[in-house]
Amino acid sequence: MGGGLRTRIEEGFNFTGRLNWGTTDGGDKGLFNAIKRRYSVQTENYQKRLAASLLIKDHLYMFPSIDAFIDHYADEDNCVAEMGKAAIAVQIARAERRCLMAPDPEKSSYSFDIRRLKNSWLEPFARILMDNVRDPREVGNGVSIICFNYDRCIEFYLIEALRRRYRIDYSEARQIVGKMNILHPYGTLGPLPDQELMHDASHPNFGPDVDDRFDAWSLIAGIKTYTERVEEGEALSRIHTAMADSRHLVFLGFGFTTENMKLLSTTETMLYPRHKHTMLTTGVGVYEQVVPSLKGKISDLFANPNGNQWQGSTTVEVGMGCAELLNSYYLMLQQ
Repeated sequence: MGGGLRTRIEEGFNFTGRLNWGTTDGGDKGLFNAIKRRYSVQTENYQKRLAASLLIKDHLYMFPSIDAFIDHYADEDNCVAEMGKAAIAVQIARAERRCLMAPDPEKSSYSFDIRRLKNSWLEPFARILMDNVRDPREVGNGVSIICFNYDRCIEFYLIEALRRRYRIDYSEARQIVGKMNILHPYGTLGPLPDQELMHDASHPNFGPDVDDRFDAWSLIAGIKTYTERVEEGEALSRIHTAMADSRHLVFLGFGFTTENMKLLSTTETMLYPRHKHTMLTTGVGVYEQVVPSLKGKISDLFANPNGNQWQGSTTVEVGMGCAELLNSYYLMLQQ
């Protein structure tokens, strides 16, 4: 979501008009109103946040992501990090609201028609997790998910899939998904709420409305940049353990940026990553010429004294998307 999120944040901060008087003709008015609710117009705090917003709008284009931008300005102005993360929260909420999983508020705040996602990669992924598993509490055992997106699409889909597959209620399905090893290196909008906490500002529903009840600032603590995540040793250790323990390692729609690869790289030297059999990656937009380099990057995630010994175990499926890859390797990944 890096490039798309960056563009939406740029557009969202395109405030124009009588800004000092608390009005704008452009940009994301929901975000602008949230700033006004947080800081009184014409105060110094308001002016600082407004300046940070316009700085992001004018210079974000030259950075690969909002995370990289925030890291770059981390030592100069804390308001940049604050406003960048507030914008992330707003845009992720809007993205959840636009997606096919967005609940119909007329019917339910915690359910959706799962058949809308029949062509998504989530459908074969859920089948891989659930086929031949009779007890829903065992779904996801032995599987780790490292998701670099801020949204909660994986969790919300799996809750609904569990409900439909095993005829259990939302709360039980949510508890099962909550125990799965799903890691978000850069954080999320927060855990999905139980039914009693629906519409609680600090526990936003999936696809919340960005209205007067939406408090982006209550969600900022859960959004991390690359530098902040590197400083969290326990979180990194869980990622590295998941990488080292994996028998099959699958990259779906992964961008292989330098920062993300550094986060995934194991720090201990191992003669052999434990039980590693196969490493797969989708390859939409990948050219054959870069496949050897891509295999080398993946192999280098595992510190070992023998160099590129894992390149032979890595398959780059050039031109293949997420759903097609999971369907093609369904039987192997079930093992």
